[in-house]
Amino acid sequence: MVLAWATTVHKFQGFEAGFDDTDEINYIVADLNTLDWEKKNPGTAYVVASRAKTIGEHTDNNRYPKKSNLFFTGTIGAHRFTRCLYKDNGELCLKVQKRELWVQYLAEKVQQTKMKRSVDDVNTTKTFVLNATENHSIPDKKDLHRRIIDILTHPSEEWKTTRAKYIL
Repeated sequence: MVLAWATTVHKFQGFEAGFDDTDEINYIVADLNTLDWEKKNPGTAYVVASRAKTIGEHTDNNRYPKKSNLFFTGTIGAHRFTRCLYKDNGELCLKVQKRELWVQYLAEKVQQTKMKRSVDDVNTTKTFVLNATENHSIPDKKDLHRRIIDILTHPSEEWKTTRAKYIL
């Protein structure tokens, strides 16, 4: 028997599954549901697929590699990554449109910040952050992952309010 646990795709962003000595997670088993589900949750199939370090070495003698660390249940194919963005009429799905607006909003904020901040301001901020992180060291990768997940699961009210404009 092997101990296992589950997490959402969203919480698994930034993690990797592999077979290196430092990898805490070795296998990903994903049920991507239907193509309609992917249209309502764009990008999740990509996130799942991109978290695995290897999908195994497929050869004529080894059609189903056991050393893979990415497994899907149900039907999966290239169309899950290419056709999931569009409705049957060819129009972008609403969630994809909203996501693109969110990315555009963030890019604009980056530009506004760059315009407001001088090189000296940026260097002062970098120095502050480096000093602050030295005084609050992160002991290991596991602690860093826990902190990232905590930030994602408990965002500030300002971020939640702004983000809500861009998601359904």
